[in-house]
Amino acid sequence: MLLMSRLGLQPGHPLNMSRIFEALRHAQLVRAGKLPPKDPSADAAEVPDRRRTRRWALDISVYVYGHGPGKEPFHEEAHTLHVNANGALLLLSVPVRKGQKLLLTNMLTQKEQDCRVVFLGTRRSRTVEAGVAFPLTNPGFWHLPTAPVDETAA
Repeated sequence: MLLMSRLGLQPGHPLNMSRIFEALRHAQLVRAGKLPPKDPSADAAEVPDRRRTRRWALDISVYVYGHGPGKEPFHEEAHTLHVNANGALLLLSVPVRKGQKLLLTNMLTQKEQDCRVVFLGTRRSRTVEAGVAFPLTNPGFWHLPTAPVDETAA
C-alpha cells in the first residue's frame, strides 16, 4: 500500500509487471484454457546477419597445416562447408582448438592463407566443424566475386 501511494496509484490499479512475470502469467492462463496460445513468431525479432561479407555454400578442397597439442606438425586434406572473403567453415578430422593458427592451401589454385580457429561447431563421430578467420579480407583465395563490403554488418 505504501509503495502504491508513493507511485501515485490507487488501490486496485494494476502494476506493470516484468515481461517475464507477464509471460508466466499468460502461460498459466493458456494451460488453464482461459486464453488461446500466442503465436511465438509475433514477438520474435529478426536477427541480422553480422557477417562482413556474403557467405557461400561451397565444397572446396584445402590442405590444412598446423601444430597439435604436443607441438607436433600435422596436415590433412579437408573440405569447406561455407566460405566468405574473411574465412571459412571447415570439416576437419584432426582436433583443433579455438585460437589455434593454421595454414590453408587451396588445392585448385595452390594459394596459401594464414588463418585462426575462431569457432568450433558440431562434433561428429570423426570430424568437427571449425570456423576459421583470415587476418585480412581475401576474396581472391576462394575466387569469389568481389562485392562491396556491407557496412551495416559488424
